[in-house]
Amino acid sequence: MTLDDSAIGIAMDDELRICEAPQKNEHPSVVLKDICSRRRPQGHVIAFANEKGGVGKSTLAFNCALALAHRDADVLVIDCDRRQQTLNRLLEAREGTARALRIALPQPRRVVLDHQSGALLTQEIERLGTSCAYVVIDLAGHDSPIARRAIALADTVVTPVNCSPTDLDALGRVNAVTRRFCGAGPFAEIVTGLRAERLALGQAGFDWVVAKNRVRRCEHRLQASINQNLATMARHLGFRAVEGLTERVGYRELMPFGLSQFDLRLIPDLGSSPSASVRELRQLVEALRLPEPAPKPAQARRPERESAPVLARTTESYREAMTSVLRACPAAA
Repeated sequence: MTLDDSAIGIAMDDELRICEAPQKNEHPSVVLKDICSRRRPQGHVIAFANEKGGVGKSTLAFNCALALAHRDADVLVIDCDRRQQTLNRLLEAREGTARALRIALPQPRRVVLDHQSGALLTQEIERLGTSCAYVVIDLAGHDSPIARRAIALADTVVTPVNCSPTDLDALGRVNAVTRRFCGAGPFAEIVTGLRAERLALGQAGFDWVVAKNRVRRCEHRLQASINQNLATMARHLGFRAVEGLTERVGYRELMPFGLSQFDLRLIPDLGSSPSASVRELRQLVEALRLPEPAPKPAQARRPERESAPVLARTTESYREAMTSVLRACPAAA
């Protein structure tokens, strides 16, 4: 690498840091002005957002996108975390599993937002999601200009939280003794500010849903305290608290294959998915209160593009690996 190449690389890195750095003084009106200057998506936009990492945003986005795809809806998935790309990699693995097992699985459209701007976000939705009933956006676990614009654009904002008092700090603070609301957290201030600005402009406010995620059934006392704090915050911040997904081994074991519990019935000789897991996923999607997609117009079926042949031993290896996983955790699935 020459000295000139190094200088160019440093300049590009500096520009990237500036673009991705959260603008603490960016007023909601600036964000809304940027979003309102562009064409609004036709599909229902669902943004999975929380400043705290490790709360299961990508897991919920992945399972919700597949649940909607299993309803025969066209779904576009946008991964805004271009460093981790967790959601994009899960869908890549899904395509590989479908090809290796030679089965047809519902496949959402997907794209990674490489350049983080409101212009590109709306352009990608228009390019890939014009006919999509739902647009699922998975955001990184930190504040950023693109996160604010995705929230401002959304019809539904889903914020997963773990059952931990410290995980609620991004939403707000509740006095541990008096149980009184002490104030909004940094993430809640952003969400409520953007929603208030939308209402001030005469637009409909988005539905903010906080999903209690990764719940362990044994934590009864902690859950009761978390539920009480969420109910208090919901009254002051204007969100709906719903149940997310419990801590089930079966969810995690299927994810390396890009699969959800809904997919198992489509794979021959692997058995059906545990009813509790399927019921939990359905209840989550129903709790989001998403609009029903319009019926698809009848279209002439296009001939499927031939893919590269898959060796029989590859198919068998996939099947053995999945069978091993399902046998190892039938009770916890």
